[in-house]
Amino acid sequence: MKHLVLFILVTTYCRLHEACEKNRVILHNELGPGRLLQFHCVSNDDDLGTQTLAFNASPYIISFHDELLRVTRWTCLLRQGANMEYFYQIQAYKAGDRFIPKCGQIRVWTAKLDGIYFFKKP
Repeated sequence: MKHLVLFILVTTYCRLHEACEKNRVILHNELGPGRLLQFHCVSNDDDLGTQTLAFNASPYIISFHDELLRVTRWTCLLRQGANMEYFYQIQAYKAGDRFIPKCGQIRVWTAKLDGIYFFKKP
């Protein structure tokens, strides 16, 4: 009796970042009614320009993957006040080891009148 043996070779592969959920920096304006939050965020390769976020508006979300050859960094200059005279620069995101990209990282920044609040979800 002959047995037929069938081997199925399954190859699994994915493109760069395909299996990696994007990281996110989330900005909230909780300064108060009528108060605007102005921000200018830049990374190694991207400059988002100056943006404005109204009080209690939907948050501004920056989605991205970590770079493999350089440490991914996002910095944002936050401004508020009648003439945008109050400002603070934050390092909104900094990746860890550049050869092991992180996936699904969340950094939440909330501007309030008494300060800037930060939440990190690893």
